[in-house]
Amino acid sequence: MEWQVKPIARACAVTGRELVPGDLVTCIVHKPTGAPMERADVLRDHAGAFKATGLVLGRWNREVKERGEEEKALRAQLLASREEFFLSLFDDPSDPAGEKAILKHILALLLERRRIIRPAGPAVDGNLPYLHVRTQQVLQVPVVDLRPEDIQRVQGTLDLLIA
Repeated sequence: MEWQVKPIARACAVTGRELVPGDLVTCIVHKPTGAPMERADVLRDHAGAFKATGLVLGRWNREVKERGEEEKALRAQLLASREEFFLSLFDDPSDPAGEKAILKHILALLLERRRIIRPAGPAVDGNLPYLHVRTQQVLQVPVVDLRPEDIQRVQGTLDLLIA
């Protein structure tokens, strides 16, 4: 299965101002309480004003590119966005509903296939250590026996982030 990260929004989620090439934005993926996952693209200077309701799953920064240029670089950006989102899942250990664990597991499978991470030893206490090749950081990824209901729980995030 191939997934693609959805493209950046064309307007700031805080100010409503159109995003233009060269703007620096913060991309925020969050899960409002009792609602599907959402992605907000906010001008970096206004990122502090964005109030996510519920749990913030990931956050990364990027520069808005020209549409033509963005299409040319789409493959590299898609992979980089997947990698950035995966790494951002480890920033905050809270995961009351277990959705981060499922996302970590699914994205680890994808990134291992792309050789961005690689197994770094056997599973211990329900976690499989993965080495992030670029940073040499070892990340503990929960081993999840994926069931259809698990996929359904994170389907909103997968639909939001990856098409």
